[in-house]
Amino acid sequence: MYQAVYVDGMKHLLAAFPQAWPLYTSSTSVYPQTDGSTVVEASPAEPTKDTGRLLRGAEELALQNGGTVARLAGIYGPGRSFVLKNLLEGTSGIEINDGAPEGRLLNQIHADDAASALVHLVTQKLPGIYNVVDDAHMTQGQCLSRLATLFNLPAPGIKPPDAARKRGWTHKQVSNVKLRQTGWTPHYSDYFEALLDDPKLASSILQLVSTAEAVPFHRAENIVLIGLMGSGKSTVGRIVAHMLGFQFIDTDHLIVDQARCSIPEIFEREGELGFRQRESRVLRQLLGRRHTVIATGGGIVTQPVNGPLLRHLGFITWLEATTELLARRTAANNDRPLLQGEESPRVKLQRLIEERSPLYKALADLRIQTDELTQPESAYGVAESARMFFSKRVSKPN
Repeated sequence: MYQAVYVDGMKHLLAAFPQAWPLYTSSTSVYPQTDGSTVVEASPAEPTKDTGRLLRGAEELALQNGGTVARLAGIYGPGRSFVLKNLLEGTSGIEINDGAPEGRLLNQIHADDAASALVHLVTQKLPGIYNVVDDAHMTQGQCLSRLATLFNLPAPGIKPPDAARKRGWTHKQVSNVKLRQTGWTPHYSDYFEALLDDPKLASSILQLVSTAEAVPFHRAENIVLIGLMGSGKSTVGRIVAHMLGFQFIDTDHLIVDQARCSIPEIFEREGELGFRQRESRVLRQLLGRRHTVIATGGGIVTQPVNGPLLRHLGFITWLEATTELLARRTAANNDRPLLQGEESPRVKLQRLIEERSPLYKALADLRIQTDELTQPESAYGVAESARMFFSKRVSKPN
């Protein structure tokens, strides 16, 4: 199949389009180095596997016709990240040997950056070989240990190198200096920058793992409060944090601190979409938190990418209240952009209840109707329910 698709396929394309600029997307797996050395385009590329040799054969066809070979590192992006997926599923291991005591060096590239590199090479008509890889210099051990901390998981153990894996076991640092010198730069300099800045990366992998049901979905030891504005999330959250000795965080306050302006000003400058993007980014920044009560904005559930993050971040409690109670609690607050305008706040609140209640219900581990309860009583219910929830999960594998 490799012969038919890559080698014969390149021959057919060159014959059918003799005037076109040939671009062949190859792989950094053609570099067989295992000594931890830095690999550039001029480094020996003599694969030990038949598939690798066929990739090299297709490369030569493109080069002989004045074209470009882009050797791509391991591609990751939304819906695709074997490093994180394997960690969450408990199948990760650090492959070590005498020459790689912290595991092999990882070479990766975000899918968007791989695409931008290919566009750059073709539009600039740059002939020759180019490595397409990000700026990171990171071993498997360093990456997995940092990821484990970020997702509140134990660090993976060690395992022997797997010579049978598709790319083969190699230990090398692939350099992108040549490509950078042509004017290309990656948007995501490394994997952890992408985890923070790509709105879909972490969320999509968490969703993938949660639907696979291979292992119980991991939940960090936090309490997440959801519900409409005026439902008491901030007040109840502070009481719960005091009862349990947890920290307290309000996502709206984090957004204001980072934007250095009020929420109404954010809505005015960036619209609701801009605010929602800031909200999702703040949620990603909370990865790695433990023993924290997190009060969220009322609309955080409206963005699908936030659902898997909220579930991973902890025990979710929906503080529910009637329209009348919400209207009384928000009447004197002018920092609610969604309640401004000609429509009365009561009508808007009722509409928001109808729109968002199904979303709150789908996410919540606990639902508390707060109208007949004092806020300390609501807090007690949250704290005790969270204690029971996490005590039942302690003996289960994560």
